[in-house]
Amino acid sequence: MSKDDMDNNIKELFVITNGGKSGTGRTAGKPAAATSRQLSKTVNLVSQKAVEWLQARAGEVFAQVDDSLFGMAEKAHQQEEQDRLFHAIRALRVELSNLVDGFCDGVQERFHSPKNDIPGEEAALESSKLKNLSLVNDDDLEQQVAIRTMVANIKRDHAEAIASLSLRLDTLLPSKIYDENLPLGPGAVCAAFTDVLGDVEMAPRARMTVLKKFELHLINRLGELLDSSNRLLVEQGVLPTIEDPLRRQGRKPARGQATASGATPEAPAGESSTFSAQAEAGQVPYGQAGQLQMQAAYSGAASGGPGSAQAGNYAPGLMPLGSGAAPMATPALLQHLGQLQMGLPMQSGATGQLVNVTQMLEERLVAAKQSASLHELDSEVIRLVDMLFSFMLEDRNLAEPIKVQLIRLQLPMLKLAVADKGFFSKGGHPARRLLNELADAAIGWQPSENYLNDPLYREVCTIVEGVLAEYDQDDDVFERLLESFREFTARERKRAAVMERRTIDEAQGTARVEAAKARVAAVFDALTAERNLPKIVHEWLNRVWSSVLFRACLKEGTESGVWRQHVLTARDLIWSVVAPMPESSGKIQRLLPDLKKRLTDGAQSLSLSAGDQQRLKGGLEVLYRERQKLGERVESERERRTRERLVQELRREADSIIAIPDTEETVLVPPQTEAAQSVLDDARELPAGQPALPEVEEIQLAVTEARVSPPVALKPLPQDDSHWQETYHLKDSWFLLRNPEKLPVRCRLAAIIKDLDQFMFVNRAGAKVGVYSRLELAHALRNEELLPLEKGPLFERALEYVVGNCGESKIAISF
Repeated sequence: MSKDDMDNNIKELFVITNGGKSGTGRTAGKPAAATSRQLSKTVNLVSQKAVEWLQARAGEVFAQVDDSLFGMAEKAHQQEEQDRLFHAIRALRVELSNLVDGFCDGVQERFHSPKNDIPGEEAALESSKLKNLSLVNDDDLEQQVAIRTMVANIKRDHAEAIASLSLRLDTLLPSKIYDENLPLGPGAVCAAFTDVLGDVEMAPRARMTVLKKFELHLINRLGELLDSSNRLLVEQGVLPTIEDPLRRQGRKPARGQATASGATPEAPAGESSTFSAQAEAGQVPYGQAGQLQMQAAYSGAASGGPGSAQAGNYAPGLMPLGSGAAPMATPALLQHLGQLQMGLPMQSGATGQLVNVTQMLEERLVAAKQSASLHELDSEVIRLVDMLFSFMLEDRNLAEPIKVQLIRLQLPMLKLAVADKGFFSKGGHPARRLLNELADAAIGWQPSENYLNDPLYREVCTIVEGVLAEYDQDDDVFERLLESFREFTARERKRAAVMERRTIDEAQGTARVEAAKARVAAVFDALTAERNLPKIVHEWLNRVWSSVLFRACLKEGTESGVWRQHVLTARDLIWSVVAPMPESSGKIQRLLPDLKKRLTDGAQSLSLSAGDQQRLKGGLEVLYRERQKLGERVESERERRTRERLVQELRREADSIIAIPDTEETVLVPPQTEAAQSVLDDARELPAGQPALPEVEEIQLAVTEARVSPPVALKPLPQDDSHWQETYHLKDSWFLLRNPEKLPVRCRLAAIIKDLDQFMFVNRAGAKVGVYSRLELAHALRNEELLPLEKGPLFERALEYVVGNCGESKIAISF
């Protein structure tokens, strides 16, 4: 330190220690010229160090704001909201340098012209009017409440550093310095920041995000700046031995003694300090006397019972944070919540109702004629738990009687979160797992007329009653009850799984039978369409070969070699009796030995009686002999006609040389018998009157496209329809089945029957409640006859809802 600086500090210290301040205030004891003098080097040094610190912290604030706003914009569901957030990002980036500089300039300016940035009693009065409001719709008012909360928290947590810095700067600055106009106090820093922030046009949600980051990365660390400023002044020799009044155990004022005049209680005999001297001279402002009262009340609240938070002259009840009422200590709040939990009534009605914790605390304090406020984190916890259980009340996954029981866990969960502020970030906490298990087990539960005697409902009631009766602050209660409930649900699910397996097996068996019938019918439709087949062939196909194909379809499938061989046999059988004769005579003679063997093996595999087999084979033998004779007659007739045609051609050639006289005998061809003409007609009409037999691959295509179930009278949906596409991604999903004529039913997709392309739904017990084709299911989803239920554990879904609705929270949350 230079000699000039030391001389200045000695002079300034001399003013303090030698009664330079007299009368009722600091200004009255200072010369008139002092108010216009330049700041001392010591104050400039403090100011410079403070600005450097504030610049660094402000840079962190806006960097975090940029990341948060960008993330919020990405998650925004509405384009308008997204546009507002991106506009705020752009505006803050453009004005970043001006914002940081303007903020630091505003703090520096308050060293030259200190001003009261905290409205004091007016703010407390206005805040008290808001104590019953849970939501503030006016954006400006919401910002004011947030700022007042920040200021109150810092004043509470760093009262000693604020009081010491106020006293030290009061000796160096020309204006009167006290807590409310301290240039580096929370009120001044918040006011300087909000002043520059007010010049930037942005959405209210974005502005509140900026304030939250400002609180997290700057205001909550303001104690560092206050402590470093005090250390710097001590190093410069400014009141190095000052004793803060809040540490003096013998100076606690009696409740109600502080008045607007700023009088403070007398110190015990023998005690004297710089602060006591200033207090006696009227140099300790009312704000510091009020801090003494708050500290006394807070100490009582921390050490006493739930009603020991009485402070000052406040009306009995729950006061807003920042009103000056002492915050309720955590043990006291837990004791209140425990007593509320013990008095929680049994609920068994059709609908439930959340506990209004704030109102109940208010009523208890009023009844005890006591007043207190809540710590900000405790208020945040109460709000989060309330929102969590509000979500549960609206969750359509659960039936109302189950909801009634689950929301009774509100107070135990609140106690747990108040005692452990990291509860929301502990994904594996037994309390969270217990709530998730209860909800998961009851997702498909339907209340019957006598649901009070239902085993699951009784077990849920037992678990909830166990939590309410046994939980104080021992988390082992949740672990033990969780194990008990898991044993119960394991037995229940085992019984349901047996029933469900039987239902699925029965449905799949029926589906396979129906599918096999449809595919066999598709084979015969492709082979016999528009054909007049002999009776014996129809008997072979309908009685024997349909059963052979049916068994092959069930056992081997339609893609197997066995199935294809049997399809080829049916085709060969039909071809052998419709092929044109005598052109195909040779091919038929080569085919028949193998064909007869395949037919005989098929008949024997069905265990037909020997008599039936002999009759069927004998009928085919007669048919083939007749076709052979037919072929021979057709061949003979063709040869005769060929000879006659040759004779006629020779006659025409002879007539062209020698005139042959006309005779009455013009027909040289002998008359044909009626039987021979019929044979010719048959041979001529067979090939032209019947379509060609399809190849095996064509038959397989018809089998693949065979319609198993009857067509439904529904409009086909395009392939890119979202509901049609959704049918391909359903797996073990729960739905709410709504029927206008019946009560809603919760059901689960238990199986997709591929053979029929059907979807089977079962209830919680495993019984079938509905079967849909793919098209029917797509239309049911489109018409909201089937509503998909939310996936995921209940607690985590509720947390996601809370985060999406309240934005960032000071409470750490993880899913």
